[in-house]
Amino acid sequence: MKKLMIIASLMMLFSCKKEEKISETKTTTDSLTVVNDSVNVAENLNQINLETFEFPAEVNGCSCYFAKNKEDFENEKYVYIDDYGNNAFLKIDGKPVKIKMEEGDLDPENFSKTIKNDEITVSIQGQKVKGLEEVMMFDGIMSVENKNGEKTTTPIYGECGC
Repeated sequence: MKKLMIIASLMMLFSCKKEEKISETKTTTDSLTVVNDSVNVAENLNQINLETFEFPAEVNGCSCYFAKNKEDFENEKYVYIDDYGNNAFLKIDGKPVKIKMEEGDLDPENFSKTIKNDEITVSIQGQKVKGLEEVMMFDGIMSVENKNGEKTTTPIYGECGC
């Protein structure tokens, strides 16, 4: 009986270690493959490199500001900010971009705007998620296209208010 228990214990000990090594090798290989695939996809799509940034000093008071998701919004990593009608701000390829705007009406239920200059066009479409006293939360999609036809579309989450 003692021999049987010792043999069973040794079998379990060796079988667990073998699986652990297989698991480690597989994870490393899969991880490397995913990184290589994602780099190739980004190069093939000819996308604009839209980056996060902090509030510009010239934006005070009423404004709209959006991040790619709720977590980025809470961490103040914005991809779009405007000052309710004068200027919109983005960061593309490491460079701040400022686009002059004309003040327009804001539909509190279905948010939609398109702004452009000689270099880029920004289209935002969203829907109100909730409204507070002077603030409306939105969830939607933003597309940025340059004059060369390169385009990036990203989900957005943010708010407009005073």
